[in-house]
Amino acid sequence: MSAAGADPNSQSKRLRTKWIGEQEVKAICPDVTILRPTYIVQGLNPNTTIAAKWGMHMKMFNRMLWQIEGMDAQVQPVFVNDVALAIMNCLKMEETIGKSYDLAGPHTYNYQEIYQMFFEICQIKPYVATVKLEDAYYYHHMKWW
Repeated sequence: MSAAGADPNSQSKRLRTKWIGEQEVKAICPDVTILRPTYIVQGLNPNTTIAAKWGMHMKMFNRMLWQIEGMDAQVQPVFVNDVALAIMNCLKMEETIGKSYDLAGPHTYNYQEIYQMFFEICQIKPYVATVKLEDAYYYHHMKWW
């Protein structure tokens, strides 16, 4: 298991190191099958998914939804059962040996849409605050002593 977007030239250190890890594993075992999922979500236990982050966000910020102006990144979450099925298929199908597969769900969302769905499921009306990108960058890089 790696991560969608693993690339030696990625701006993300996490994705660059995922790619390096893939190369190290391939050097030891060239027949390895690599799966690269996006965010894995599930319905039963949110503690192991991105939903846990949203739940913690709600607790920390008392239903506050921080919208950063101009930040409209897209995510394509994949359901945990689909990842499990892909793993099982890779174990059964010899034609998957030595290949890499990106695993993503059928829908693409921005974080605003995901938060909206989350709040609707929880039947909670959030308090929304819009923050300018420059301010978000400044506060993110401040050193708190």
